[in-house]
Amino acid sequence: MSALSFRGNSSGIEYTVKVSSRARYARLKMSPVEGLTVVVPTGFDRKQLPALVESKREWILKVQRTFDKHRSTEPAQAETALPEAIELAGIGESWRVEYRYDPLRPGIFIRELDGNVLDLSGGVDNRAWCFEALEQWLKHRAKLKLGAQLMQLASSNGFKLSGISVKKQKSRWGSCSSRGNINLNLKLIFLPPPLVRYIMIHELCHTLHMDHSARYWEAVARYDPDYAVHDREMKHAWRFVPAWFSGAR
Repeated sequence: MSALSFRGNSSGIEYTVKVSSRARYARLKMSPVEGLTVVVPTGFDRKQLPALVESKREWILKVQRTFDKHRSTEPAQAETALPEAIELAGIGESWRVEYRYDPLRPGIFIRELDGNVLDLSGGVDNRAWCFEALEQWLKHRAKLKLGAQLMQLASSNGFKLSGISVKKQKSRWGSCSSRGNINLNLKLIFLPPPLVRYIMIHELCHTLHMDHSARYWEAVARYDPDYAVHDREMKHAWRFVPAWFSGAR
């Protein structure tokens, strides 16, 4: 496969395009790590990509739902229950969550207290407000801690990156732009450290090779000798994401 790789978007469906000298026709593939990838032969007319992706929209969404089913097997009644504790395996933290109703305080006010206590006060009788506040807190925590981990990993191994962002995504655990900007899925904060490190290595190696050529996987293997094991485990990594976070809203 050649080194040519670029991103695309069709009516909300993000995808990566890989140009392969060995491909004879365009094909789509889905991965819980990479998301949707469109492999096209050399010389393929890029103007046809949106129509191609749209023609497979039903299949794409079906596969995405299949990936989502691996996120958690908790009872359905717990899917909308506010958490009393939050385990953040990816950064080695455990938080106890307390809710205090205050009719005089509009919205939700969230504080970090001593002893790893997360205090939510205000209109805590509104579940949607609570979930939104918790998600915003998790984004801040993930950007702070996962961002620091990624920077340390890059620095200690000689990688150069331009920027870091954290977003809540459904089907991609991470991505790297051609400019060296790395995006991490917020849900990584719930995964075991070895898998978090693998995703970071996976994306950092894209700063060297934007494709998935033999050279790319050689680079991944150099920094994570157990990458093949970790890659297989990532197919079921959604089970580490608590149901209250992935299915509450």
